[in-house]
Amino acid sequence: MKMAVLSGDDPGGGGVDFRHLSAFQRVYQEKNYSHAGFGIFATRKSIVRMMQNLERTFACTLFTEGLRGELVPGPFAERLYNDLRFLNAARHRMKDHITAIHENGRVVHMGCSPAVFRTREFRNLFRGLQSLDGIRACYSAVESSEAGKALVSGHCDIYIGCWAGTASRFVTQDTGVVAFRRYQRGAPGEVCEEKVDCFLVSLDGKRPDHPAYNECSGEWRVMDEARWLYWLDHPEECPAGTVVFGPDVQIDTDYWQVGEDPGTDKCQPLHATFLRQHSYEFLPSLMTKILMRPPIE
Repeated sequence: MKMAVLSGDDPGGGGVDFRHLSAFQRVYQEKNYSHAGFGIFATRKSIVRMMQNLERTFACTLFTEGLRGELVPGPFAERLYNDLRFLNAARHRMKDHITAIHENGRVVHMGCSPAVFRTREFRNLFRGLQSLDGIRACYSAVESSEAGKALVSGHCDIYIGCWAGTASRFVTQDTGVVAFRRYQRGAPGEVCEEKVDCFLVSLDGKRPDHPAYNECSGEWRVMDEARWLYWLDHPEECPAGTVVFGPDVQIDTDYWQVGEDPGTDKCQPLHATFLRQHSYEFLPSLMTKILMRPPIE
């Protein structure tokens, strides 16, 4: 469809814009120039001039006058009206989307691995993001091995984890640390006299140095995230006495004995990574706001 751009405010000028097309739709529906003008606050003369502009632009007759004075659409007018229905539907969807952004805030997808999601530090970051005006935070489960692809494809806007994007297309900021604690499988006060297995949880493929424990004089075994999450959800499946040095999470104290905080030297750094050329230009300042937030208990 060839369309000229209207210059100036005169709807009867020599060009065509969306107001001309809106007027055309009203004329098509009302079959009367005067009635069509009521809905868009235009005079009959103005409506007629806009239809004449359209006819000159498209080099065809849009309407003819019927026996009773009503306007009869021609073949081109029928096709034009049908095409404009799809254009209007797209405009309404865009308008609804913009309205939703104003009412609910922009959706920011935060990605991380399921194991990082369970940590207190991520929960704190996520709640901090939810507390900001104009933002609607959503969580997307993304393994660290897929973090780069997820950011580039738009599956997530920010990736939180021990993984940090090293390519120039990424921006990475430190967001804090994940504290690690000593957990031992057993009811409160229960003492295990036998030799126990000791595991060190690998978070996004990384792990801090483990502290020295008397019952773990032997070799520490690395535990992947899947086994760690399984034992968190099914503690009865974990052998009694097993020692796990893992991230600080909410845990069932009926099944696990939780050790004291070992200090900041036994932590794993956490990063926030996003695309340098992200369409959300506010992401850097957004991360600054999150990092400067007061702790949420």
